[in-house]
Amino acid sequence: MKYPTFHFKKNTFRQLVIFCFLFISTIGFSQVSWPTISPEMKPGTRWWWMGSAVDKANLQYNLEEYARAGIGTVEITPIYGVQKNDANEIPFLSEKWMNMLSFTQTINNRVGIQTDMNTGTGWPFGGPEVTVDDAASKLLIRLYKVQGETVFSEDIIPEEKDQLKVAKLLRLVAYSDKKVINLTKLIDVNGGISWKAPKGEWILMAAFNGKTLQKVKRAAPGGEGYVMDHFSTKAVKSYLNRFEKAFQTSGTAYPHNFFNDSYEVYGADWTEDFFEQFQKRRGYKLENY
Repeated sequence: MKYPTFHFKKNTFRQLVIFCFLFISTIGFSQVSWPTISPEMKPGTRWWWMGSAVDKANLQYNLEEYARAGIGTVEITPIYGVQKNDANEIPFLSEKWMNMLSFTQTINNRVGIQTDMNTGTGWPFGGPEVTVDDAASKLLIRLYKVQGETVFSEDIIPEEKDQLKVAKLLRLVAYSDKKVINLTKLIDVNGGISWKAPKGEWILMAAFNGKTLQKVKRAAPGGEGYVMDHFSTKAVKSYLNRFEKAFQTSGTAYPHNFFNDSYEVYGADWTEDFFEQFQKRRGYKLENY
C-alpha cells in the first residue's frame, strides 16, 4: 500500500511549526499564574547591631525602609560598639535586649520580613558564661625518655607556662619497642608519679587537654569571654542554655532561624573525652599507638 506524499514549501513548513509552538505555549501559560512572593524569595541581609545601641523608633524606621527596598530577611548580629556611644549600649540577652528583639519581630511580622539571629556576638561562639573547663581545647604532648631498670619520678605538667593552671592531664603512656604500658592510674593526686621502668628503653608520652585561651573577637557588650569548646556536648549545651533561659524568662518568641557566625576557633583540635570517644567510635585505644 502506498501512502500519499505531501510536499510543503519551506516558508509554509516554517510557519506551521511556529504556529504550533505558539498555540501550545499559549495553552500552557494560560494555566500558570505568577506565584505569591514570600520572604524566602527576597534577598536577606546581615544586620549588625553596633554595641546593641538600638531604640524602637530607629528599629521601626530601618525595618520599614528595608521592607520597602525588598528585603525578606534580616540576620541580627550584636557586635562591638561605637566610640562615645557607650551610654546607649544594651548588654546582650539582658531584659532590655530581649525587649528590643521582641519589638523587632513585631515590626517584621507586620512588614513581611523574617527575623534571624546569631547565637552569639562577634565571632566565634563564646561569652562570659564559658568557663575555662568549657573553653576551646587543644592537645598538648610532653615526652620523657627513661632508661630501663631505673625509677622515673616526676611531676607530670605541661611545658607551656600559660597552660600550668588550665591544662588537664588525660593520659601517661610508656612505649618500648615491644610493649605499651598505660601509667595514668599510677599518677597521685598531686600529679606526680614514681615508676620503675622494666628493661629496655622507654618513651613516656603525657597527653594533656590544653586550652587555646582564645576570646571572642569583636564581642558586643555582654558577649565578652572565652570561646567555647565546639567539640564538647557538655560545653555546647551549657552555652545554649543561656539562650533558653533568656527566651523563657522574657517570653520572647524564638526567631525564624538561629545561625552560627564563624568557626574561627584557632588551634582547637581536641576535647576532654576525645580518647573515650575515639575508642567508642573506632573500636581501639588511640593512646596505644
